Amino acid sequence: MGVDGFRLDAIGTIFEDPAMPDHTSEMSQFELYKAFRTAKNAEERAKLMPHWEAMYHYQVEQPGMHALMQELRTVIDEYDDRLLIGESGEIEYYGDGSNELHLAFNFPLMHTGGRFTPAWIRSNQQERLSALPPGAWPCNTLNNHDSSRVYNQFGDGHNDAALARLSLALMLTLRGTPFLYNGEEIGMTDLMLTDISQFYDTPAIWMYNMAVNELGVPEAEALSLAALASRDRCRTPVQWANAPNGGFSPGGVDTWLPMNPDYAEGVNVSEQLDDLDSLLNFYKKMIHMRKGTPALIAGDYKPLHEDSEEYLAFTRTSKEQCCLVILNFSDQSQPISFDLGISVGNLVFSSQTRDNTVDLTQFEIAPFEVFIAELGN
Repeated sequence: MGVDGFRLDAIGTIFEDPAMPDHTSEMSQFELYKAFRTAKNAEERAKLMPHWEAMYHYQVEQPGMHALMQELRTVIDEYDDRLLIGESGEIEYYGDGSNELHLAFNFPLMHTGGRFTPAWIRSNQQERLSALPPGAWPCNTLNNHDSSRVYNQFGDGHNDAALARLSLALMLTLRGTPFLYNGEEIGMTDLMLTDISQFYDTPAIWMYNMAVNELGVPEAEALSLAALASRDRCRTPVQWANAPNGGFSPGGVDTWLPMNPDYAEGVNVSEQLDDLDSLLNFYKKMIHMRKGTPALIAGDYKPLHEDSEEYLAFTRTSKEQCCLVILNFSDQSQPISFDLGISVGNLVFSSQTRDNTVDLTQFEIAPFEVFIAELGN
């Protein structure tokens, strides 16, 4: 019927322990949920994991999961060029690399608890790529319908537009299949709801009612917690134009979730299509570039300058070509020198204006620059 594949949602929760034993966590579900949603960084989240495991030990990753995945893969393999991807960060779902899922999300990459750093990305890539079974293919994403928008999750409040571009560049240059969430291409942001009647996300509504009715938390505080925890904040309608309801629905129609009012501030498709410097057109240029650059599609990944705290540098090498990628996560320019056995790179893409050839022995990358050059002929 033309279906290319299936995304299997929350696959680790398909089975539960049939005896349904009580959990052993010392925290209540409300306390655990609140703690996760208010954690400030990855370290705080890591400290909560033992409590999470004790809470849900009998409800996730139960026996039978991998047998089921192998059964599904057998069916999928009866058809040409079809795909199974699971909403899980567990590498075990690749099986032996050929008998379970084709792809599992590299969720650890996005769980920084704050802004990206080159060290975080290098560490993630080293750990993730080395753990994949032979023949398995990586899969990267920075967010989805369950997590904050890129602008909110990885921005710093001052350079959000530049960091959004870097986030896209990271997805399109790392080894693996990139997944991009709708609305990121125009810079949509989280919408913090201001009335509990606006919410549809069941866990957030439960959290609000639990806080107010059972724990006596003031309504304003409970609403703030619910807004922070709710996945509704990143599920508002796509903003097509500076028009009633952002062009998503006719004026006078109540959308399922409220429109983010920043559709009237240029965060919409129509206005960005006409702006050559818009985020939307940056997405279009980078995706077009990647499609024509074999090394970025299938090439091997090799990190460079692994002590750098400001920029990320690596090569992607396929049988057709070798590309050097540099992503500057700093608001300062960085002088860089590469000893790659070749002194000149041929420009493939830059977010700055550059000559077609670049001297790699005396190179300076601009603040927040995305730079890609082909090495060799």
